[in-house]
Amino acid sequence: MASQQTDELIAVSALRCEPPVVEHAQIHLTYSALSGDEVAYSFTEVIELPAPIDHVDAHVRDTLLHLLSLAASPSYFKAFAPPVIEVPAGLTDAQRTFLGELITKGLGEFMFVNDLPRVFDTEIVAPVRPELSAPNDVPTEPRASTPIRRVLVAVGGGKDSVVSIEALKSAGYDVELCATNGFGPIDATARVAGLPLHGIRRRLDPLLFELNAAGAHNGHVPITAVNSLVTVLSALALGFDAAVFSNEASSSFGNVGWHGHTINHQWSKGLDFERMLGANLPDGSPAYFSLLRPLTELRIARRFATHREYHPVFTSCNRAYRWHAERSSTWCGECPKCRFVFLCLAPFLPKAELLAIFGGRDLFADPAQRDGFLDLLGAEERMKPFECVGEPDECRVALALLREHADWAGHAFFADAEVAAVGTTAAEREAVFAFHDAHLLTPEFEAVARAV
Repeated sequence: MASQQTDELIAVSALRCEPPVVEHAQIHLTYSALSGDEVAYSFTEVIELPAPIDHVDAHVRDTLLHLLSLAASPSYFKAFAPPVIEVPAGLTDAQRTFLGELITKGLGEFMFVNDLPRVFDTEIVAPVRPELSAPNDVPTEPRASTPIRRVLVAVGGGKDSVVSIEALKSAGYDVELCATNGFGPIDATARVAGLPLHGIRRRLDPLLFELNAAGAHNGHVPITAVNSLVTVLSALALGFDAAVFSNEASSSFGNVGWHGHTINHQWSKGLDFERMLGANLPDGSPAYFSLLRPLTELRIARRFATHREYHPVFTSCNRAYRWHAERSSTWCGECPKCRFVFLCLAPFLPKAELLAIFGGRDLFADPAQRDGFLDLLGAEERMKPFECVGEPDECRVALALLREHADWAGHAFFADAEVAAVGTTAAEREAVFAFHDAHLLTPEFEAVARAV
């Protein structure tokens, strides 16, 4: 094997996804970066589930592990953006589509930021993997052989999963929680909810970070694809009927058109991904769906505002996630996520309560945040930020509601000429609180979502 040195990057012609290896609760995902016929770099990622999966149906387990290997591959593929990705274990037609979408759509932002349109033409080299059962149709509802009662809810420490947790608890479901590489706000959310939290650990190969430091390509990957599959595997290991996420209607809205493609930072949170993963899950797998899919961010924020017990502990700030070990604050107050949550919660809370969440900061009063708010509002055809934020229509409606909020009367932010020029209509206001028909919920879970 070629040297693993990183002072001069070796040209890579293909990334090979090796078969995953599992022992009890630990999964090893291995990838080889090829230079011609030689292995230039080898990576092994380790994922530890909250319980062993030795006892589960072998076909279900192995199919899910194969999908997980594909879902995690973009993290290593992006370092080189080679022309070929190889899967020697083979792919069914549905799995080939799954991998192709992970590359061309899941890495859309990565391609845009790094100006790498060639990645759209990536060749997938893999033998045809026989279907062991009839191919799944694109699902219109969660597949389950028995009624769903025990649900494992993925938690990220933000407002959306809190709304799902409380909605499912109120509906009488047996709810437990799980998180991948959890941190303080996730633990605190579980404590406030009074529910068990199952931890999943994901450790990327350290060589990847060395290569990034040496100049390898880096950027956004479809992380929710990985988190979805490790949650489904955890639900399988622990005996749950379903793995439930809290991705909303707004996540299917893209950021920008580029080279004939829609680039969407949240693609792996969107409805198309949810449908595609559902079409690839084997019979006997726990169901997988997003409870909040029919709802907008603004409708979810309106409900979250009533769950005051969570307000001191939640965060949606990715910077806080990255530096939580060094700092105790849960909000940086300077990123698109902080601005968006501030804006979408403001109409539904007294001003003092909102400022308390953000450590006393009024983000509207900070001139450094002005352009960021205008980006969220879509002012002057600005591009929606590459972050997990709602659609410009939602932000504009939030702004309109704030103009009617007595606590914010006379605030200088609303007198700003560009902010004042942002308007909305009665139809837009109605639409952002409407229930969307595009979802994969059974009637019983649709009723839970409608109650939010």
